[in-house]
Amino acid sequence: MGSTKVTAEKMAQAVGSMPPVTIPQQAYGPQPVEWFDKRPVWAWVQWRDRAATREACWAVGANDRIVMLEIPSEGGHWGTVVWRNAVAVREVDRRNDEKPPTASR
Repeated sequence: MGSTKVTAEKMAQAVGSMPPVTIPQQAYGPQPVEWFDKRPVWAWVQWRDRAATREACWAVGANDRIVMLEIPSEGGHWGTVVWRNAVAVREVDRRNDEKPPTASR
């Protein structure tokens, strides 16, 4: 019979597969979301099962209250919505040719 012991690797894999918390659509406010080309940002992202983390990600839309994000993850990206004040512009290091992920919206 197999072991039921949870390894650190399995725990990290399970935690990494859980999506971030997103703001409900009712919180977006009356202003329409403006969609734009991906912009590099830092964002504080909340997770259901762990503390909020500051993530290097891409803004793809925003209004006066919220920002739509794409957060790179293994096998693609997470799409989530955060409060506008949780986001700051991120400088991309052009020497390393960092480019936005190519996954579609």
